Amino acid sequence: MNPFPSENAAPASGKPHLVWIDCARWIAMFLVVVCHACDPFNCSPDALTNPEFLRWGAIWGSLLRPSVPLFVMITGALLLPVRETTLGAFYKKRIPRVLFPFLIWSALYALFPWFASLATATPEDAKTLTTTFFPYSGFMNGGNGPETTLSSALATLATTPFSFNYFSVHLWYVYMLIGLYLYLPIFSAWVEKVSLKTKAAFLGIWGATLLLPYADVFLTPHLPFGSGYLLGTCSWNAFGTLYAFAGFNGYLLLGHVLARISRELSVKKTLAVALPTLFAGTLLTFVGFFWVRLAGSLDKPEVFAALADGAVSGKIAALAQAFAGTEPAQISAAAKMFQAEPMVELFWTYCSLNVALSSAALFLLISKIDLAPGRLARFLATLGKLGFGVYLAHYLFVGPSYLLAVKIGVPLPLQIPVSALFAFAATYVLVRALYAVLPKPKIFLG
Repeated sequence: MNPFPSENAAPASGKPHLVWIDCARWIAMFLVVVCHACDPFNCSPDALTNPEFLRWGAIWGSLLRPSVPLFVMITGALLLPVRETTLGAFYKKRIPRVLFPFLIWSALYALFPWFASLATATPEDAKTLTTTFFPYSGFMNGGNGPETTLSSALATLATTPFSFNYFSVHLWYVYMLIGLYLYLPIFSAWVEKVSLKTKAAFLGIWGATLLLPYADVFLTPHLPFGSGYLLGTCSWNAFGTLYAFAGFNGYLLLGHVLARISRELSVKKTLAVALPTLFAGTLLTFVGFFWVRLAGSLDKPEVFAALADGAVSGKIAALAQAFAGTEPAQISAAAKMFQAEPMVELFWTYCSLNVALSSAALFLLISKIDLAPGRLARFLATLGKLGFGVYLAHYLFVGPSYLLAVKIGVPLPLQIPVSALFAFAATYVLVRALYAVLPKPKIFLG
């Protein structure tokens, strides 16, 4: 799938082109780019010691969580129920348009360190160039950074059928997307036949699964068998009671349902429902994430104190201190807990209640955008054609755009959105140019 399938100029019911869907694509894509523009804040040398990096990384990162859910909801709104009558027809039409560009770009990302070695004088220069483009690659090999030989690049490439890597962090989405495509026509048969009430019941059960990430962390340690054993899950069974209702399939159905409900809601009612929901979801995301980062700094008194400075975060700091206790051993143990996965991004989990609230609210708000046909509407529609290419390529520009923002003196609180603007613009221009010059651009760009 292209996250912006060419058919999505019209929803599955054959309705006219929806400009608000184009707006949703642009907003979702930009949120994704801003999300990845936070990466240098999360993994730079200053990220673990500079409270301002932690503070602004938490603020911007918490505003961005609806990014991926929006993509999935757009897919549900446009493709449910699917129009193809057989599995083969659906898969043949959709999956190759995702799979081939994905494989090509996975290869380019995996080979980048070797390309860097060809373009630089020394292995250290190649390593520096690679970590500039791919900030997380600095964590490779025990913190020594990436290897830049051809054999290492080919070894990384060989893992692509099984997982993304440090150079293609953003491609986790494509693995998930292919899975949704495999599932979508089967799910569609049910969606097409059942009532809105039945769909709402499914979403209600799905809503319960959005609490599971928190139950895994805060509840399971107090159960008889300890962490990881919840609702029947255990070392020999990963599929608990609510497994069949969990995951991004809920966002598919949510997009389908909200797109139809939105038609019946006035702008006034939409604002009355969506704005408080968006605020609540975003606030929960920020407070939770900032609390985790704050508690993770308990063993660094100077960082903890600087983060806790201020009226709002001071209250979060009190919670962190109360949780940790006062003994040094307790503080150290609590800090280590909050520094470890899956705790670090617990409140950023896409399939969590707080993120679902903000994603649903933002989707509803966007659905009320009404633009008349014209030049702007035609420009917005271009992302339907270019969107998957922009998604695949944008990570190349994240690191350099951050360095550019720093070099031109952008204030630290604005470095993330400004570098995202640079990266988004550069990627959009690149993809448009590739579409113009490549003989078969869809093979490379979807």
